[in-house]
Amino acid sequence: MGETTVTGMEAVISALTTGLTPAVFFDVVADIVPFIVLIVPIALGVYFLRKLIKGAGKAKVRF
Repeated sequence: MGETTVTGMEAVISALTTGLTPAVFFDVVADIVPFIVLIVPIALGVYFLRKLIKGAGKAKVRF
């Protein structure tokens, strides 16, 4: 019963500094990397494909 509850921004900062360690951060980043490696080429492919389709109707294809 002697505990005091910290609320507001102070509680958020306290939770981040105690829960977020470099090991935890890099574990999360390592889990996300395969997703990013797949999404970037797919996004670029869709981008260039849309440019090709847009230019094909006007007989203009630019890269």
